[in-house]
Amino acid sequence: MNIYDAVKQALPENKYIRRKSVNSGMLESKVLIKPTNSYDCCVILIIGDNEKRQSRFWNPTADDLMADDWEVTMV
Repeated sequence: MNIYDAVKQALPENKYIRRKSVNSGMLESKVLIKPTNSYDCCVILIIGDNEKRQSRFWNPTADDLMADDWEVTMV
């Protein structure tokens, strides 16, 4: 799905979004994005083998904004 539809679905359900192509198992970590309307903007959650870390903001690429492989997910 496109990013607009993913965010529209994730916001009321308090869920995360992610790109399937980025989280396809090639990386050692899973990257999730929590869209918000707070001053934290979009919160990034990175889940690795032995750690989970979070940071504020997200700087999407043009490819991210145009992609149609977005999905809504839980942690």
